Amino acid sequence: MPYTPEKPREYRVQPRYLAGSEADATDAITPLLRAGWAASNDELGNAYVTAPDLTARLAFLPEGQDSTLWKISAGPEATVPRWLVTFDDRVPNEIVQDFTTALADAYTQGPDAYLGPGKPAPRRVAGRRAEPIVVQSPDQLVTRSTRPGFLPHAEEMDDTSARWLFESGPPERRWYATASSHVPAPLLETLTAAAFDPAPVHRYLRRAEVARLPADAVATPTVPSPLEVARVRAATSRSVTATRTLAAALAYTTSTPPPAPPRVALAGPSR
Repeated sequence: MPYTPEKPREYRVQPRYLAGSEADATDAITPLLRAGWAASNDELGNAYVTAPDLTARLAFLPEGQDSTLWKISAGPEATVPRWLVTFDDRVPNEIVQDFTTALADAYTQGPDAYLGPGKPAPRRVAGRRAEPIVVQSPDQLVTRSTRPGFLPHAEEMDDTSARWLFESGPPERRWYATASSHVPAPLLETLTAAAFDPAPVHRYLRRAEVARLPADAVATPTVPSPLEVARVRAATSRSVTATRTLAAALAYTTSTPPPAPPRVALAGPSR
């Protein structure tokens, strides 16, 4: 019997920060393209989307040297980034899309919107080792950690340190996103809201892929499978047939008068 590969089904997965990423990056890049940014590719297949004045840039790096899939940066000059945001290859695409949508809108408003002041960094306490400040989502499945004190700008720009670290998922499949010190405060707020948003998303998955979702993720089929449809149709067909048979029997019973009893001739008295 020939092997028939299982076709993926559409599922509604929530919370979205446990849904995993998708290979198609189109939706995350489209907001920038609509804002007039230009797209290009290198010989390896990495993609770059650059603002018209070259002061802001998105790099999509499926052929990069590590697990960082997205690098988004901006600065007053084309070659001097002021801030950097990164997403690794497990971050749900919808989180990236929320950020690129906000960035595209900020860029159309002018430099003050996408190069404006960032959120002040917490200071270190003199003489003490300050631990990162941690904020969690209500279900405690997403964490944002803030590193206090001074961070060298060069280290933040080469992604060896970061002011803000976002993470979610089980240890073996955890995703990470980072933001540097000078990310404008409204964009940082958008990134935080996007990372913490539990709204469901849609994914096409096979049963094995559903089984690999984190334990806290809930995947609900959006439509029944062909086998389920066939079973429902068969059950419905049997039910309709039985109902029609019963209805016909009842109609015969109630509408057909019972036959008259046989007439019995009574014999007269014998003589």
